[in-house]
Amino acid sequence: MQYVEGETLASRIQRQPLELREALDIAVQIADALAEAHSHRIIHRDIKPQNVMTASGQVKVLDFGLARVVREGSLIDSISETESLLSVPGSVIGTVPYMSPEQVRGEALDGRSDIFSFGAVLYEMLSGRNPFQAESVGATMSSILTKEPAPLARYASEVPDELQRIVRKALSKDKEGRYQGIKDLLIDLRELKQELEFEAKLERSTGQEFRDKATTNELDSSGGRAEAETAPQQTVHTGEEFTTRTTSSSRIVIGEIRRHKLGVSLTLAAVAIAAVAAFMYFSRKPVLTDKDTILLADFVNTTGDAGFDGALKQALAVQLEQSPFLNIFSEDRVRETLRYMGRPPDEGVTKDVAREICQRQGLKAMLIGSISSLGSHYVIGLEAVNAQTGDVIARQQVEADSKEQVLSVLGKATSKFREKLGESLSTIQKFDAPIEQVTTLSLEALKAFSLVREQRFRGGNFLEAIATLKRAIELDPKFARAYAETAVVYTNLGQLELAAEYAEKAYQLRERTNEREKMLISANYYVSVTGELDKSTETLKLWAQTYPRDAVPHHLLAVQHISIGQSNQGIEAAREAIRLDPDYAPGYLTLARGLITLDRFDEAKETLNQALARKLDSPFYHRQLYLIGFVQGDSTLMKQQLDWLSGRPDEYQALNFQAQTAAFAGRLREARLFSRRAVALAKQRNLLEEAAPLAIQAALLQAVVGLSGPAKEELAEALTLSRSSFTQGLRNTGRLFPVGPMALALSGEVGQAQSFAEEMARRNPKNTLTQAVWLPVTRAAIELQRSHPDKAIELLQSAGQYETGARFWPIYLRGQACLRLKRGAEARAEFQKILDHRGWDPTSYLYPLAHLGLARAAALTGDVAGSRKAYQDFLAIWKDADADLPILIEAKKEHAGLK
Repeated sequence: MQYVEGETLASRIQRQPLELREALDIAVQIADALAEAHSHRIIHRDIKPQNVMTASGQVKVLDFGLARVVREGSLIDSISETESLLSVPGSVIGTVPYMSPEQVRGEALDGRSDIFSFGAVLYEMLSGRNPFQAESVGATMSSILTKEPAPLARYASEVPDELQRIVRKALSKDKEGRYQGIKDLLIDLRELKQELEFEAKLERSTGQEFRDKATTNELDSSGGRAEAETAPQQTVHTGEEFTTRTTSSSRIVIGEIRRHKLGVSLTLAAVAIAAVAAFMYFSRKPVLTDKDTILLADFVNTTGDAGFDGALKQALAVQLEQSPFLNIFSEDRVRETLRYMGRPPDEGVTKDVAREICQRQGLKAMLIGSISSLGSHYVIGLEAVNAQTGDVIARQQVEADSKEQVLSVLGKATSKFREKLGESLSTIQKFDAPIEQVTTLSLEALKAFSLVREQRFRGGNFLEAIATLKRAIELDPKFARAYAETAVVYTNLGQLELAAEYAEKAYQLRERTNEREKMLISANYYVSVTGELDKSTETLKLWAQTYPRDAVPHHLLAVQHISIGQSNQGIEAAREAIRLDPDYAPGYLTLARGLITLDRFDEAKETLNQALARKLDSPFYHRQLYLIGFVQGDSTLMKQQLDWLSGRPDEYQALNFQAQTAAFAGRLREARLFSRRAVALAKQRNLLEEAAPLAIQAALLQAVVGLSGPAKEELAEALTLSRSSFTQGLRNTGRLFPVGPMALALSGEVGQAQSFAEEMARRNPKNTLTQAVWLPVTRAAIELQRSHPDKAIELLQSAGQYETGARFWPIYLRGQACLRLKRGAEARAEFQKILDHRGWDPTSYLYPLAHLGLARAAALTGDVAGSRKAYQDFLAIWKDADADLPILIEAKKEHAGLK
């Protein structure tokens, strides 16, 4: 063997710590030697500091006594079956503290085992200690197999992040997560070495410039060679004497340039170097682009502390979602994909499951978090993995001194990680609220909050979710997100007073959220608490502008546009939401609703079928399909929707659908029977806030056709169920209107209606629709009962801007007022407006009653033919109506009396 002089790397490390530059130089040479060996199909299998010699800056890797040769034609980085000349596979050979996990297990090895050993050597060179050394051989082996080494930054704070990343990747316990070839590692080391040398050169150049300047200033202050800035004379040295002579301005400038030419040159050099550095930085290829979508996998928790389960993933999601650059695959879409895969929707998203989801959905990368304990400390890791190749494309590792610091440290790590993923510093700085501000520092509260989603995916009910959310709020009374989520759940339960209470609390705490959540909370507050549509619209537009790839603000804008009759704008916004997220279920529903309002029923049905084909579903889909089936006379489609609702918690809605269609046909006894059954079923399921509106709707029908007795009975029951249903404004879904006071007025309870109208005005002083539509409608109904139709028309003028979203009521009451005033042409125009827009409310009984109103208006204008046709249309719709209805009997008499 060759005789090599020098000292071993082990001795060099023991003698004194290596400086970063020296350690990098040695590391590059070791990696270069291993690359040479691997190129000849030789695996060393015993890389350690004792087998590396250094002398006069030259490094040699020695002792190939345990080396193995790979058979001809095999690739060193992808060996499936190897042949050893010097040892037997299956035996544990090597030096324990530097063994790879597969080497400890006695498995067949390839070049990646050397890479792991080299990673251990590099760690020791930088930190002065072995990453896995323990009190015994067995303990060391266990450490290699199960424990992550302490972060290098703990022992060597000057180690650059990139070098820490290189070491972590080399020391990956999963060999698929390591460098797959030593040459790749060598390239990274060389690039880092060049970058550090470049920075050092830049620093030296800049420093020299400053030293030259300081020297010049020192000479100037001593008067040795300083020129007067304003004097036209200059003292120069010629031979042995000094002579004063006049000097032109140009010569002064030239002299200055000559005197400072070295400093100028160095300055220009420094500027050039800085420009190159900036070019290299800004020209680097980002890991992700704004077109890519990433999936969050579950945190890998090896601490044994279940308190971290779910909480850390939720915290990470909160931090990442404030980024306008990153596009996170939503949790809802994850669960839908799991269903496609034949897996339970609440199954954990492990690394393998996450990778399969990414491959099915065509996602670029998956993000995997991990936490492990290190004594009383915790090591938190973030890793972005290319979902197609399995390569790690970005990594961040930090350490928390205690459990209480974990969330805070995770938040800071996430900010740095965003830059590594390719996000610009400008957006990181703008949208980087600390984690304690945007969520909570209570792990228990965050874990409780995360459980709500799990409960929903397991089919948990809303009441269970409420209890869990209230637990989170008890743990952290300033947990804004928990209040916001509670408001949403109460809205879905129909408990609007409680929803408004929690929405208002969330709004008060909105500064403790990120920008995106703040906009969501504000928009919800303006809709469900104050009802200020202008402010809601402004907030949603800003949200859509700030987060251009977020489907939610576009969808909420669509809902708002459609609710006030701006259907074309709503359809456009809904289509944009679907374009941004093709699996966003609410987008299809809102698009269908918008199309229905424009009588585009076939398009609406196709839209809903597209959603169902994507395995998306919602009870509201089936309501819209039922409406379409009713308008198109498709009884099969209607029955399918009723069957779908059968046996579900919201089965009472199916009964309500049938009540509406029976009322449309004038079968009021049947309609009332369905309504009462729907109310009873909702009460049975303790959904009082849903039962009360059903009773109010039934009462309103009875009142409109002149059956005040049954109407008062229904209203009395509604009051016992939920008094607030008489004064609440629009729900976010647009399914509930404050028509209780109007029903009271039309049934003859004018005083009670007036009282509720005043209460509604006090409770909703800023509510756009309450003030512009529902108060005027209620007061107009009161004036009609008082036989003041002219006042009713005057009151209804303010409803004009929003009346198309108010289910025909302002138009119908205005038409009735015009009839009483014998204004036939005006009344005819109002009723025709209803008949021209069936889609505004396809099952509304006001549609057939508009035919009757049109018949009476036409008669007032002398149009007998037009009147007769309108009566016939009304009687055709009500051909199976209850024969004893006073309004039907009167209509038949009027029709017969036409001449």
